[in-house]
Amino acid sequence: MPASGDNESGILVYPHLPMPKGRRDQPRLSTHRDRRGRRLPLVAIAFGMVAGGAGAWFLQPEIAPDPRIADAARRASDAETTAAAQKTRADALDKSLEAATKARRDADAKLAVAESAQAELATRSAGDGAQRKVAEAVRTKLAPAIAAVGAIAIEGGEVHLRIADRALFKPNDDELTDRGKAALARLAATLKELPDKQVWIQGHTDDTPVPLPKPPPPAARGKPPPPAPVVRFPTNWELSAARALAVVHYLQDTAKLDASRLTALAFGQYAPISKRDKAANRRIEIVIGTRRPAK
Repeated sequence: MPASGDNESGILVYPHLPMPKGRRDQPRLSTHRDRRGRRLPLVAIAFGMVAGGAGAWFLQPEIAPDPRIADAARRASDAETTAAAQKTRADALDKSLEAATKARRDADAKLAVAESAQAELATRSAGDGAQRKVAEAVRTKLAPAIAAVGAIAIEGGEVHLRIADRALFKPNDDELTDRGKAALARLAATLKELPDKQVWIQGHTDDTPVPLPKPPPPAARGKPPPPAPVVRFPTNWELSAARALAVVHYLQDTAKLDASRLTALAFGQYAPISKRDKAANRRIEIVIGTRRPAK
């Protein structure tokens, strides 16, 4: 006979143990059956629901976006836009400031140039005024000596004595007449009283060519040809230069003026003072100005 718990197949079968009977006063746990019909305690079900709720709360950002995140993103975007606008305005202000600074520098430079020019002009005007006064004093001193033979004018702080050629020379000649020598003697006496003045002697003519001497008649048969006449003044350049030198030599050799104060210049016909009056252009012009110091 098989042992207790054994069956004919040879498989050991444990006998059913007796279940203790519950007490009437002990509460019974609520149960619930699962899909296989097994009963589950309600506590386990409640714990699962709590765990699921907690998981859903932690996973909420993954399931549904948090509106606070969207708001923060919007504020960040607005901040970036505002920062970009402020940078653009700052760049524009920098450029405006740079342009204003450059304009100010340019204005300051122009103002400095203008002030320098104004100061120079004021100094020059003061100097011109002083030179004008000196020239007027010289003109007053020379007027009696030149009144009979010429005129006096002031140009740029210098005194110009214009003596007609006929008052000093014969026509187309460089030899001084007695009248001319007397006029130069009076002038030299006054110039000696002005030792700080330079004297420029300028020779001028009109535009009429200097007449050339007529050629000699042909020689008789068997005789040598006559010599050609000497041409002293081929052009007005030579005539004006010779007349200026004649005046310089008289002032130096006869009137005994310091030769370092004297200068001879020839202008020929190329510095006229009148377009119609040729006689006015034929002149000796004596310019008296400040003596230049020796270098």
